[in-house]
Amino acid sequence: MANYKIHDNPVRDEWTAKIDGLKTLAQGSAFLVDFRKKHTTPFRQDYSLELDWGWIECKIEEKVAMLKHAELNDQQFLNNNVCGANAQAVADAVVAKMAACTDKYEAEKLHINFRIENKPPIMPVNVFMDTDRILGTKLMELRNTDYYALPLAELRKARGVTVITLQ
Repeated sequence: MANYKIHDNPVRDEWTAKIDGLKTLAQGSAFLVDFRKKHTTPFRQDYSLELDWGWIECKIEEKVAMLKHAELNDQQFLNNNVCGANAQAVADAVVAKMAACTDKYEAEKLHINFRIENKPPIMPVNVFMDTDRILGTKLMELRNTDYYALPLAELRKARGVTVITLQ
């Protein structure tokens, strides 16, 4: 029987090679944020990795976590984002923006962008989780009133949804 692994494929092999080429935390974190923007959000424009993006993101996160462990001391590891910014200051700034937000669609973008730019290993988990909870709570409060009152076509238009159909 062939020595075949179910998760091996040329797309993953290509991305594994790219990930292996990341040698510094700065390279890895920029690569991870760029990957998330291009391939993981509801706002992505590229669906070419539809079957593999989750696996690839996980492998990039693993690499960034290892680079973070190698390059940061304990104090930096627990208190700073990988770019060196104080994690709590970053969190406080986005929470303040969300607190001032009154539009559910703008709040949704704030929350998604926070996750793209700060989801661990970019931000320490202890700061990220609490901030994500605060942002999500405010988003749900803004959405709660008549979110589904719009007909589907109008809701899609308001959110800027592009409908993709398979032929």
